[in-house]
Amino acid sequence: MRFAFLVLIFLFGCSQFKNWDIKSPEHSKDFFTIRWAKNLDYTYQPGNLPITYGGVTVANDVIYAGALDGSFRAIDVENGRILWEHLEVKSIAAPALVYGDFIYYGTQSGRLLVRQAISGELKYAIDLGAPIESAPVYHEGRLVIYLRGHQIVCLDAETGKIIWNYRRAVPVTVTLQRTTKPLVIGNKIFVGFADGFAAALSLQEGSMLWEQKLVETQKFVDVDLNPILVDNLIITGSPSGELTGLDPNDGTIRRQFGLSALSHPMVRGQSLLFGNQAGEIVFMTTEGKVLKQKVVSKHGINQTWWWKDHVVAATFGGELLAIDPLTLEVKARFMLGNSQSAVFGDIAQDSQGLGIMSSRNRLYFFE
Repeated sequence: MRFAFLVLIFLFGCSQFKNWDIKSPEHSKDFFTIRWAKNLDYTYQPGNLPITYGGVTVANDVIYAGALDGSFRAIDVENGRILWEHLEVKSIAAPALVYGDFIYYGTQSGRLLVRQAISGELKYAIDLGAPIESAPVYHEGRLVIYLRGHQIVCLDAETGKIIWNYRRAVPVTVTLQRTTKPLVIGNKIFVGFADGFAAALSLQEGSMLWEQKLVETQKFVDVDLNPILVDNLIITGSPSGELTGLDPNDGTIRRQFGLSALSHPMVRGQSLLFGNQAGEIVFMTTEGKVLKQKVVSKHGINQTWWWKDHVVAATFGGELLAIDPLTLEVKARFMLGNSQSAVFGDIAQDSQGLGIMSSRNRLYFFE
């Protein structure tokens, strides 16, 4: 839901750790070493800037990546060789899901395709009626997909039969229009909506179990941070508000963290890690105490990962940063090509390296 807002931003725009799996990393001069890279941009009319907010997925030493020209590729992580490729009718702007022997991905026309992960052979395809802009989620034989237009659809993963479809009326006039990944636990689906609410739906019927308003402002109130479960709290929020911990049973606000996040919060040891619009990296306890907080960029940080014992952050200034988790000093930088580059989608990370798709349609694999 936050795509439009994020594009505007990037275009224009000391406590000790208690042995919490955070250690001093070995610094490498060649931290961002490219094994291979591909330009997946396509021919376009002057005046248009084809920006992708899709991501990449990795499984069994294969990276799967969709592109705005409708192509979907399976690529060998070892050498960048294309193992198979299919050209769909419409653009692909969402990460895929690999589960078992199959790869699940969708297009901007709303078409969901399921293929054999190894061969690319089509198992089935179904039209869902709205653009697919987030990765499908698999849970107990079902697929849960968050569609554009504030819709969530649940399907039988084996057959593609639609079980239910939830659509929410969003009355606000200014929305970020970005969908993110639902969190499915047991019989509950935890999601955020563009009207400032977080909610839980029933996995079985798609009925509303509870909803809780998190943002009171008038614009860009989308609750679009991927929800996570920490200390029996559902933690989510909006870049326009603060991180909030909700009771998963009834949605009651149990904890407010006092800071907003721009990147999806992640858990490292017993602490939360995220970046914000001010260019800060923040480590915070799950009780809300700030452990480390430091400005590492003059640009907003919209993605963070943990790799090679460092925090890796992507900024709206078109760079990747490798950050020492103890001192929060920047130890390495990598420019993604130009200032109009960012990373909006999921990254692909495995034992061999890190795969990243930039907003300017460049796919990198770092070793």
